[in-house]
Amino acid sequence: MPYIEVKTNVQVQDHKQFIRELSSYAANVFNKPYVCVSLQDNLSIIFNDSDDPAYIIGVTSIGIDAATKKKLSKELSEFLEKELKASSDRGYIFFYGPDGANVGWKGSVCG
Repeated sequence: MPYIEVKTNVQVQDHKQFIRELSSYAANVFNKPYVCVSLQDNLSIIFNDSDDPAYIIGVTSIGIDAATKKKLSKELSEFLEKELKASSDRGYIFFYGPDGANVGWKGSVCG
């Protein structure tokens, strides 16, 4: 199951709504029934010597390919610009692709 971790200096008014919308949005890109999402907002983040809206995103998924990364980078940037008012040049998206043997789920590992 993919996991998206959002860190931002923007205060999100409705956490549940934000993470539900992002989960649904990302699930379409991943072609999965759901995506796990966490949010840390209202953080002290300086990006390019400015405290304007900014973000740091971590996307973790087993077997994520280059085409999905590119599409997800575009889609996430658009989503965050709309929801956080943070332009795509005000954040980074980091992709992590652990081997299934390094991911625990349902009391076992995925590989």
